[in-house]
Amino acid sequence: MPPIVVPPLIGPLQRELTLAVSERGGTRRVRLWCAPIRGTHPRPAEACGVLGRAQGDPASIRPPWRGCPQYYDAVTATATGTWDGRFIRYSRTFSNKCEMYAATGPVFAF
Repeated sequence: MPPIVVPPLIGPLQRELTLAVSERGGTRRVRLWCAPIRGTHPRPAEACGVLGRAQGDPASIRPPWRGCPQYYDAVTATATGTWDGRFIRYSRTFSNKCEMYAATGPVFAF
């Protein structure tokens, strides 16, 4: 009898993302799992809370308004992974870190 092969969990409880921030000095990456909460993100519970309200999509985060200085020091935030069975791919370049934090809260704060 051949061995039974069990596929990896892909479904409502799989919530894992690789997050990256790229700027002049290089790229930083972290892993974030939200079911259960863990990973290399420094504030995983806060990031998972924000992403949970946005159904895992950083583009759907609705932060409170926050003003930022008007200077250009580009930073690109990316997220790839799965959230409740859906593939997530997000990439956005912001004028500076303040604008990134204002738009995404703690998700890319690492």
